[in-house]
Amino acid sequence: MKKQKKIRTTLCASIMLLAGMAVSTTAFAHCDSLDGPVLTEAKSALQARDVTPLLKWVPENREDAVRKAFDEAMSQQGGSQTSQEKARQHLFTTLVRIHREAEGASFTGVKPADHIPAVVQEADAALSANSVDSLVAKVTANVEHAIREKFAKAQHSKQLANQSVKQGREYVNDYIHYVHFVEKVNGLAAGKSSDTAHQH
Repeated sequence: MKKQKKIRTTLCASIMLLAGMAVSTTAFAHCDSLDGPVLTEAKSALQARDVTPLLKWVPENREDAVRKAFDEAMSQQGGSQTSQEKARQHLFTTLVRIHREAEGASFTGVKPADHIPAVVQEADAALSANSVDSLVAKVTANVEHAIREKFAKAQHSKQLANQSVKQGREYVNDYIHYVHFVEKVNGLAAGKSSDTAHQH
């Protein structure tokens, strides 16, 4: 039972890492969404009038830019709606841009709410609920389904591979997709870089 649970947990962790690599433009994109963790905390910080919680999202040598944008937003609290919103958006943009740059990711602007992939929302919800069980079950099921699907396709085309060159090529294509997927998932779970993935 413990071994099975360990396998499921490993599969879950690896597929989340794989998903992050497969969709690099959205891997950390929830950090630039209005309802993502960075800007959710920024809104709370403005209400609390305390910039401190925001500093963990940026490198130490970039803190001053965030502090300056935060102070500007606070100074506009009694101003017009337009000036308040402008200063607030400047803070959001500054915070997210610096955070993304520190990740080595490109900044393409603050995204609207509901831009976050469902699985990322569930990952955040798991942290809020202090329980990962539901997330593990769901993502592990997705991993298992994907492996079984690719296996079945490769197994079927293998049986027909010798009937013609075309069918042989179909098998090779299915085989490569199957093996690369399994290898990448396992490699990520073992902490190996995707750069070392086996090549055919």
